[in-house]
Amino acid sequence: MIRAALRILGLILTLMLSSLLTGCTHSLHISHVSDFSPTMKSYAAGELVKVKKEQFVVMGFVQDTNYVDQAYRDLKTSCPGGSVQGITSQYSTSHGFFSWTHYLEMQGLCVR
Repeated sequence: MIRAALRILGLILTLMLSSLLTGCTHSLHISHVSDFSPTMKSYAAGELVKVKKEQFVVMGFVQDTNYVDQAYRDLKTSCPGGSVQGITSQYSTSHGFFSWTHYLEMQGLCVR
């Protein structure tokens, strides 16, 4: 009887521990909004362009360190023959087991 109770208690503790180790969290770090006053006259004529990039990190070891610069370049190239104005960016992180992923979303108004 006691052995069965200890076995059940051990199983419950194992499930609780495994759920803690595999759980994840999400965090929004920065949300930036640039000046929209230059775009107010051309707001209706503009087109919304978006770019999403991410960086995966395992135990602090990083490989792709230029994902922010690449996102900005991709945002500018998504508006050929025009300029991107009113840029907003959102930087967040999702945490996993000994790893995390940084997410960057940039959007702006393409004015030609």
